Amino acid sequence: MVDSVIADRWEPSFMYVSVIGHCMAEIGARWHAGKLAIPTEHRATQIALRVIARAQASYMNDRRVGLHAIVTSVEGDTHVIGGMTFADLLRFEGWDVDFLGVGSPIDSIVEMVKRESPNLVGLSVSIDKYLSNVIETVSAIKAMSHPPVVVIGGAGVTEHSVHEADFSSANAVEAIDWVQARFNLNPPSTTIEVMLSELGGRIQSLRKDQGLSQQQLATESNLDRSYISAVEHGKQNVSFTTLKRISDALGIGISDLISG
Repeated sequence: MVDSVIADRWEPSFMYVSVIGHCMAEIGARWHAGKLAIPTEHRATQIALRVIARAQASYMNDRRVGLHAIVTSVEGDTHVIGGMTFADLLRFEGWDVDFLGVGSPIDSIVEMVKRESPNLVGLSVSIDKYLSNVIETVSAIKAMSHPPVVVIGGAGVTEHSVHEADFSSANAVEAIDWVQARFNLNPPSTTIEVMLSELGGRIQSLRKDQGLSQQQLATESNLDRSYISAVEHGKQNVSFTTLKRISDALGIGISDLISG
């Protein structure tokens, strides 16, 4: 399954949350219900870490946004995958991330934040009994003169809201989306004008490659020549029906016409 997801270039968030995260949540639920022994859960964790290592190598890119994050599980929490997921998803978005692993003492986290002044601190908590450690850590960070943004994640916040933090969610994808918006890192949407211009350019290029005039393409697609001219110059919005006529006349699929 993992090899298939990577080969088909699914988003890394799907791999981490919907595949690995879903499986580990099920493993944890079965352990809490007494259906699995601790060694079995530990084995599952090691398998998941090997899968994550494969995903890291496959999805890492050269994008850099010039922002620094420190991510760790809170003191007492020995679950590693939640924090690693958030750290890796940030890396895939171009962040420089220091992932500290599990169970970092509160004072050591605070000291590192003071020393390195990151833009973001991510704290993972998988068990709600450690929420008090989360609150203590966040409070100490927010007491700094210039505190970073603090995001809390993990199963431990499913039923709780850590008001001291800037954002909290059990869903890593929601957290990443919030962070990207908070730091204005979401890529701007392509305007309809640009999309129509690019579409028109592809149609014109394909038409010329096939040695067709505008009139010939218009005749083959049962459209007016002036309409084809307007489409090629990005001046005419087009319906799905029109795209189907043009793509059929050019002998290609609509998806190929749109995606180029």
